[in-house]
Amino acid sequence: MTNVPETTITPEMRQEAARLFGDHVAGVMSAADEARLAQWLAEDPRHARAFAAVERTWRAIDETTMPPVPVRGTARRSGRFARWRPAGTQHGVSAPVHKASGWARGLVAASVLLLIATQSADIALRLRADAITNTGERRSFALPDGSIALLNTDSAVAVDFADGRHIRLLRGEAAFTVAPDPARPFVVEAGRGTVTALGTRFLVRLDGDETRVAVTEHSVRIDLNAVSRLVREGEEAGYGRDRISPLAGQSVHDTDGWTRGVIRVVNRPLADVVREIGRYRSGYILVLGDGLSQRRVNGVFRLDDPDRSIDAIGRSLGIRSTRIGGMVTILHD
Repeated sequence: MTNVPETTITPEMRQEAARLFGDHVAGVMSAADEARLAQWLAEDPRHARAFAAVERTWRAIDETTMPPVPVRGTARRSGRFARWRPAGTQHGVSAPVHKASGWARGLVAASVLLLIATQSADIALRLRADAITNTGERRSFALPDGSIALLNTDSAVAVDFADGRHIRLLRGEAAFTVAPDPARPFVVEAGRGTVTALGTRFLVRLDGDETRVAVTEHSVRIDLNAVSRLVREGEEAGYGRDRISPLAGQSVHDTDGWTRGVIRVVNRPLADVVREIGRYRSGYILVLGDGLSQRRVNGVFRLDDPDRSIDAIGRSLGIRSTRIGGMVTILHD
């Protein structure tokens, strides 16, 4: 085969090679498809080089690089959070639709397990939730007292206004703009603690075993076991099992960026940024290469097109972005 410089292989060739490779390894090609693949490979030596590069990248993936299947808890629905449904309008950004043209065997198994786990968790969650968003969707709705709740991607809340004003964050993240009512405190239950509004606007996020709270207007009170902490405007705090701690390293304005459809990144590791953007799309994003996950990223990235944001990050770092089978994106040297 003629030795063709890698730089002469166009992005379109790499994209087509990734698509064809995904179909090939998944075994979904017909005899006619295989013949077309052979013809495409023979048309130009650069095609074969592009196809071989995708294959090398794919072989670098094994079970040690595949992310674990997230399985969320499925607690029973509380009767106190059982009746209300939002009657307001909704707006948001729907998750992009990906055509799964082909997956390698290991990815098929992981995806099936993920689908089963997600569907099982979502059935239980939907029985408990009064409002829920899909991956990539942001949705706002009015609460019975005139307060506004805005749910981020893949989030859910239960609402109880029968005796006071209580919200339970079941999954994900929400921003609350609270209508004044001194006689009825506005309380958000999240994780092992509660967040009581002492002003107008704040955000709450469930992040693994930790709950993160950011205040954009006035203040809130966090109660965890017998401990309370006041969090003021412009501050963030987190709590887990037994303590409440201030959070630093990111401004509240940046934390609030998702409500404006963007995330702003200042000197953060690539792995963290990929994990954050990955919340807004289906499938896997993998980072391959020694030290690549710790490369620092800066910029403002849109959430309504996470694939384009991933590509922009790749360009800014001088690394490649390869998609295989519509469900896997690989960042690599």
